Formats: sequence, structure tokens, C-alpha cells
Amino acid sequence: MVISGYLDGYQPPFQRSPLIDGSGVMAHALFWPAFLYTVGGSSSAPSAFDVDPADLSELIDTLLDSDSWPVFSLKLAGRSRLHVIMRNFPEEGGVDYVLDPGNDGGAIPLAAMEGHFRGPALAWSELVAATHQADQGHSWGERLLLLLPSCADSDRPSTAIDMVAAALTSVGAGTDARRVGAELLSSRRYWTQSCQWTTINDVLVCLGSHAYRSLGSELSPSDLRLVTEAFTAGPGHS
Repeated sequence: MVISGYLDGYQPPFQRSPLIDGSGVMAHALFWPAFLYTVGGSSSAPSAFDVDPADLSELIDTLLDSDSWPVFSLKLAGRSRLHVIMRNFPEEGGVDYVLDPGNDGGAIPLAAMEGHFRGPALAWSELVAATHQADQGHSWGERLLLLLPSCADSDRPSTAIDMVAAALTSVGAGTDARRVGAELLSSRRYWTQSCQWTTINDVLVCLGSHAYRSLGSELSPSDLRLVTEAFTAGPGHS
């Protein structure tokens, strides 16, 4: 699997790309409790899916395999795609959210979820819009849960937990869906929820100090516009 420009800069250079299509991993019966437990930071996720955390160890090993980095991809507006990459580089592991805008340019970094995090990748309104974009490969609940760990927004509505709980139920969570939803929405592992967004010249930018999507960051104005267009196009759900 190739994501343009994503592996550039690693030393020594990769002789073979470690990126693999994660759709097979995602089809595993235990994928959601494993993903929400590791990437989402929800300690209650295993119990919500009626799974013993010990039963997730084999799949978590697959998610964190240093030789094969699973990539979970979502179609966005136009030709763009969002990639969630399990960056399992030894001693420098994390989860990257990057946008492939579908043009001749390279991938655009949106969030790096690790000890020295960067992000968030998107605002709540963008999460809702992206969740409901047409996607034959993933349900709306799957799209929301893949995107949610990279979302932070102080202006999200009080109904956010209802939407997240519904998404969790749609992928098999049981009676603890609201508890897991609350944990996913309040995780402090990467950033606080006080992150604010604003629109400048029709481009949505983040006011957080760690955001790629901010004025003066390494992203060009054209890249910032491409990201806004990728997430906001589509039906206006709330």
C-alpha cells in the first residue's frame, strides 16, 4: 500500500512499505473493542462488547505489529480519502490521521496521536458531515468511530454523547454504550476538549497550539482549504 509522501523522511529509508490495507483487520469480530480500547482510550470498551480484555491481546498485537502497519481508509468528498494509520515504528509508535486529497500532491497530516501529539484533525461539525457522506464500504457508525479519536471541539452539542452511543450500538456495543461514549468524548490522552475552531476566508482552522490545521502551521493555505472542502462537503446533519 502506498500513501504519497507519507513514509518520506524515515532513516534508513524503507526498502518495503510497512503499510497494509486494514480492511481485513477491521472485519475481525473483536476489532471495535480493540480499536476503541487502544486508539480511543476507552477502558470500558471491552465490557461494552462483552469481551475480556485478555481476549483482545492477539488482535492488539496485530494492530501494533512493527512490520505491518494497518491503514483504515474512508472516502471523503470528491477524490479525497482519510487514512487512519497505525504508525508502529519501533520506539516512535502512534496513530496518524492523514488526508490524501486525490490530486498530484502528497498526503496532508491532520493529527499525530502519540506522546508529542499534534491535532486535533477535525471539528465536531466536520465529524458529523463526514460521518454521513456516502460510503459503500463503511456504515455511518463505523465512520464516526474511526474519526472520533481525532476530533476535539469545545462547541460540540450536548447531544454528542447520544450520537456516539448510537454509533457504538450500531457496531455491537451493549448496555455500556453511553459510558464508552463518554470516555471517548472526554479522553485527555492527547488534547483537552477546550479546543476552539474558527472560519477565516471560508477555511476552518483550529486555535489550539498543537494543531496542523492552524494559521502559521506547516500546512499551506491551499492545503488548509483542501482539508476544509474534504470534510464539509456532503449533507448537513447535526
